[in-house]
Amino acid sequence: MLKARKRITKKEIKHDPFLESIYQTKEYFEKNVKVITRAGIGLVVVLIALYMFNKNLNAERNASEAALGKAIVNLGIGDRDNGLLQLELLIDDYPGSDAAQRGTFMLARLYYEQKDFLTAESYLLDFLDDPTTEFRAGALMIMADIEKINGNTSSEENYIKEAIKYASSGSEKDKFSLELADLFLRSGNYADARELIEPIYNKYDKNSTLYNKSEEILGYLHTFSSDEQ
Repeated sequence: MLKARKRITKKEIKHDPFLESIYQTKEYFEKNVKVITRAGIGLVVVLIALYMFNKNLNAERNASEAALGKAIVNLGIGDRDNGLLQLELLIDDYPGSDAAQRGTFMLARLYYEQKDFLTAESYLLDFLDDPTTEFRAGALMIMADIEKINGNTSSEENYIKEAIKYASSGSEKDKFSLELADLFLRSGNYADARELIEPIYNKYDKNSTLYNKSEEILGYLHTFSSDEQ
């Protein structure tokens, strides 16, 4: 005959580690079902909010990139006024975006080319507060040239040194170093100018622009050194 199945009591369950964990989980859930349900709903709400945020962020990024593209097209066909206007609208409509930052640099460069140095400097300083990698060194060099025009040698030197630090390649670093050497030459700091120039002069082929520029500065250094003797 089959024996009647023994009924397992709660006390016996608690002596079995595995069964005890199942029982405790069930008991906890039953006691906290409202809290768990609310937490689950809260998690779903958070996930939906994150999804919508990312969706909106992507939409804004795409719109800002499209606005930048339109400005570049207008500038490319020679419609400078519309290009400037679209860059200004881009900055106003999408502040803080990568496209707006690139647009800020482009505006600065355009005003610099127009010799409106005050406006160019204003945009450059805005850009350098949160610069994009691709234009950082270029922005610093434009600032250096504006300081040169204003006769601020010390600030010019600092900007060039900062640009050298963020140069994107060895040749760009050498190009900026030549500008620093030229500054030292103008300031009468011939020893530091020569220290910068000679490695560049010996590094590049004679047909290179960097070689020719370094040779030119070395010629000036030789002339000034001869005059001092």
